[in-house]
Amino acid sequence: MHALAELFFGMVVVFVAAFLFVNAIEYLGCRLRLGGSFVGATLAPLFTSLPELTVFLVAVFSGVESGEEIGIGTIFGQPFMASSLSYGLVGIAAFIGYYLGRRDNATLEIDRSLILPYVFITILFPLTLVPAFLPSTRHLFGIFFLGTFVFYMWVMYARRKAGSIEDAEIPYFCKVVPHPFASGIIQLVAAVFLLYYGSESLVSAVDTIARGAGISPMGLALIIIPATTAIPETASALIWGYRGRDTLSLGSLVGEKILYSTFYPGIGLLITSWTLDIHVYLSVLTTTLVSFILLYFISKERVPWYWLCTGLFFFVGYAVLVFMFHI
Repeated sequence: MHALAELFFGMVVVFVAAFLFVNAIEYLGCRLRLGGSFVGATLAPLFTSLPELTVFLVAVFSGVESGEEIGIGTIFGQPFMASSLSYGLVGIAAFIGYYLGRRDNATLEIDRSLILPYVFITILFPLTLVPAFLPSTRHLFGIFFLGTFVFYMWVMYARRKAGSIEDAEIPYFCKVVPHPFASGIIQLVAAVFLLYYGSESLVSAVDTIARGAGISPMGLALIIIPATTAIPETASALIWGYRGRDTLSLGSLVGEKILYSTFYPGIGLLITSWTLDIHVYLSVLTTTLVSFILLYFISKERVPWYWLCTGLFFFVGYAVLVFMFHI
């Protein structure tokens, strides 16, 4: 019971911190006009994914027995959650929006500019498994993935397809500190402290529960931690999908998946042993299959809402395997 309470507490703290962090960084990015430059286009997704990076680093360097497994599970968990749960919820939101008259139809109309990031994900994400079978190539692949991330940024800049922060909600701390920019800085600092504190509780609880229940720490982390840290991005995607802003909806989810196909695996390969298990293989399989499906429909610039919902079957199936069969 103590471990469950610690898990819930850690999830709540990280959840609140993630919302504060994303809100603050988007506002500051908008005020500093980062969205109109190459720096902003590349730093924006890095900033918004820092909650996951914080959990990953805390897990790896915390000294917890299964910290490395939890950290690796965090890396593979975000793309899995986006491909299964998040896309499915966006599909449902689009259908509800159509039913309630907020959209013209339930089919998402997507700009072809999203083809490039999905091609990167579909090709690169499965390659993250190779170093697990060829350990001697681990550092080489780490450098390769980091180099690929730099190349991707250059290509997106050259094509002028990178996203920008054009508008943002004022920081929540404005209710306490009237000056928006100052409140944004204070909120950002507070969010970082909360992220670290909540991450420690989260990692410790996942380790304790996994060992006590006989569940793989990597498998448990893969589903629990991203469910907490990815909520702000998923909430934005749901709102945009409901309102018919379809390219923004899927684009908000694919941006960080690029990082988890290049930048974060690169870091993980350089600082961990990169020992994987069946949970990671299942997450990569799910992410790749869903990416293939979306790549096909994005090439036609139309994604039926029910095809997005196919990811929900993968999510439910994985949850059953982990929690009921302890695989």
